Amino acid sequence: MPKVNGKGQAAILTNEQIDSVINLCRKPYCYAVAISAFTGCRMGEALKLRAENLNLNEGLIALTHTKTGRSREIEMHPELVAILSEAALPSKGYLFPSTRKAEYISRQALDKELREVCEALELRGVGTHSFRRSLATSLHGKGVPVKTIASITGHESLNELSRYLEVTPEQRRAAILQLR
Repeated sequence: MPKVNGKGQAAILTNEQIDSVINLCRKPYCYAVAISAFTGCRMGEALKLRAENLNLNEGLIALTHTKTGRSREIEMHPELVAILSEAALPSKGYLFPSTRKAEYISRQALDKELREVCEALELRGVGTHSFRRSLATSLHGKGVPVKTIASITGHESLNELSRYLEVTPEQRRAAILQLR
């Protein structure tokens, strides 16, 4: 059940919907959304990224401010490398510095931008976790082993990861057809 009034799980988005959100978000929000969508990191992790964590030449991103406290390095999709290569991001310090007292843009500020964009696109139930859930569900639907998905998303427990995964009616039908 999609998220309504802050309750429930964040909606799963298609690649086309994700692209629409990224394209409609203002800068620099669009870059944080792209990072979350292509790496499966939490939005807070994306917002706390520093320029030193990003290696566009090697296509690697180091997530150091994780919920679990365990850093992880993720290979970036070539599309994400292209998006970030064209961005005018800082070469040192936070990638998304705040113009206010905080050191970096707050998750609440990004959430406000995301709500406005999703309202304009008529997308319901979208939250900052939608991009993380969408990545995990998409990879799972393509047959990527759950342990591999967990290593990308940083889930320590496969049980926790399983809560992120949606199963489509098409996947259920395909599974049944594999019986014989």
